[in-house]
Amino acid sequence: MAYNILVVDDESDIRELVSGILEDNDYETETAGSYIEAEEIIKRKRPNLVILDVWLGESDRDGLRLLELIRKDYEYVPVIMMSGHGTIETAVSAIKKGAHDFIEKPFDSARLITSVEKAIETSKLQMENTELKVKAKVSDKILGISQNINNIKQQITKIAPLNGRCLILGPAGSDKETIAREIHKLSPREKSPLGVLSCSSYNSRQLGSELFGVEVKTLDGVTIKQGLLEKINGGTLFIDELTSTSLDFQLKFLKMLKEEGFYRIGSNSKIPVNIRVIAGVSSDIEQLVKEGTFSNELYCRMNANLIKIFPLNSRREDISFLLEYFMDQSAKAHQTTPKHFSNEALGILNTYSWPGDVMQLKNMIDWILTIAISENENKSIISIDDLPKEIIEGKSGNVPNTQFISIVSELSIRDAREAFEREYFAEQLRRFRGNISQTAKFVGMERSALHRKLKNLNILDSKSFKSER
Repeated sequence: MAYNILVVDDESDIRELVSGILEDNDYETETAGSYIEAEEIIKRKRPNLVILDVWLGESDRDGLRLLELIRKDYEYVPVIMMSGHGTIETAVSAIKKGAHDFIEKPFDSARLITSVEKAIETSKLQMENTELKVKAKVSDKILGISQNINNIKQQITKIAPLNGRCLILGPAGSDKETIAREIHKLSPREKSPLGVLSCSSYNSRQLGSELFGVEVKTLDGVTIKQGLLEKINGGTLFIDELTSTSLDFQLKFLKMLKEEGFYRIGSNSKIPVNIRVIAGVSSDIEQLVKEGTFSNELYCRMNANLIKIFPLNSRREDISFLLEYFMDQSAKAHQTTPKHFSNEALGILNTYSWPGDVMQLKNMIDWILTIAISENENKSIISIDDLPKEIIEGKSGNVPNTQFISIVSELSIRDAREAFEREYFAEQLRRFRGNISQTAKFVGMERSALHRKLKNLNILDSKSFKSER
């Protein structure tokens, strides 16, 4: 999606000249010859940039006053001022009022394009830095080696260019936001802003204010607080935990989707909006629809494209990968060397249920480096004692096999050991989907030695497993 630039000048020749230069450099343009015309276009389309003449020949409604309006109500729209009667005082005044740059007429085309590029890039960085109410990200890329993660990556390449709505289902902490960001990055809207809003962080009233904005009429005029939809118009909205909202909010959100427009709270003026909506949900949305606490029509409209993230405890092949990845990232952030986990610690981490999913795993790594071993930076191996208490106490996400315990209690120590080993190695093979090399690495044995052990325990003869070739 090309950047849209509004050119405001009361001289038609100048408007056409500037528009022509911009269009030759692949920008989309609109023009306005007056304050009122420019104000209407800004409200309706929210351009990526405004190039504005200082003097519009309208006395009190001149370019500098329009600049003040833009800086007050459209903080992420940069403005480049231009003038044929430029003085140092005028330029300084424009910059103080918030203009990105000041150009004197007649201007050089290359100088104009350079200023435009810098203004747009600065605005983009400002939006990214303030994050538009964004919650903390887990990562900048989709992480994992499991089949589920590979399928999601393939889905994204198909979904992203289509510009349709998308619903991302996954447990809390599974980093749905990164998937939304990847869809946006690969979409035609990539150059437009991405806004992220977590519904669970606000009550219904606050949520409406954050998303739609507020307009209050006072004796001094109208006070406007822009909502996220206005700030990212033309871009993508990722709205997380949509099922945590009230039915009243859901109906307003549905109306916005259907009418492609919305109303600020306290206003009767409809604002057109052109955005792509991606929603994240961690609840059982179909059950909520059946219970009547979530709008069936909204669910149907958002369900055009569905991406499902499996819980981390059901894609255990990703755990070791994530442990290593986040250890490297966290070590760099804390300016220390990456640590390694002992086999015993890895055993616990690989069988833990991870109720907080990927976010919990990442936070655990940060905790280990900043709290657990902060006074022993030279320590290279993370042991069981260095793990958080809740992970040690909840070692496995599985219920203890009481039947197995009952059986081995009747056996001799030798037979009990053999029964335990058979159960243990069979479980490890299941975890690594029959891959002997990966299993050997995890349990700390040579591949050939493990192969012999499995044959002696009659595990490889089982129909459940096949030896690697």
